[in-house]
Amino acid sequence: MKNLYLRSMLAAACAATLAACGGSGGNLYLGGSVSGLAKTGLILTNDGEDLAVAAGATSFYFTKLIKSDDRYNITIKTQPKGATCTVTNGSGKANSYSVSTTLVSCITDQYTLGGTISGLTATGLVLVNGTSGRAAPLAGSATFTFDSTVGDGSPYNVNVLANPPGLVCTVSNPNGTMGSANNTSLVVGCTPQ
Repeated sequence: MKNLYLRSMLAAACAATLAACGGSGGNLYLGGSVSGLAKTGLILTNDGEDLAVAAGATSFYFTKLIKSDDRYNITIKTQPKGATCTVTNGSGKANSYSVSTTLVSCITDQYTLGGTISGLTATGLVLVNGTSGRAAPLAGSATFTFDSTVGDGSPYNVNVLANPPGLVCTVSNPNGTMGSANNTSLVVGCTPQ
């Protein structure tokens, strides 16, 4: 009889312990990884909780813990200024694997850089923007655009790499910072040598 009493007490203690643990649902942090975030202002949201993600961050975690089998749906509430972000694997049912597989990928907005030319009477002018952009306008051209874009907030530095035969060309405003629109403010003037 005493043995039956001990077994009953042990079974009751085990049941109470399991009930206190909350069964099979554990508390999980919901988060993921971030790539390419160079701008400020990104705000993610899930189930009414907003999370500001700092520029340069490589990961994020919401402060509200979720239980296994809870549904989640991470979306972008506010895009960063000058960039566009997307969410991959942002929704599903929580388990110890799924709560950290979300990826937020960001790309800085890109814009064209160019301007006007005067006095270009021969072909052969080559303009460069740092090491990433090149423009080679033809004789008689009044405008030009570089073949690669410049990111919002990025610096540019335009130089004459090659002058056309018999001409000397200069850029009157070669340096600046790209704004949040296409830039056609560069001015190139060519004069006879």
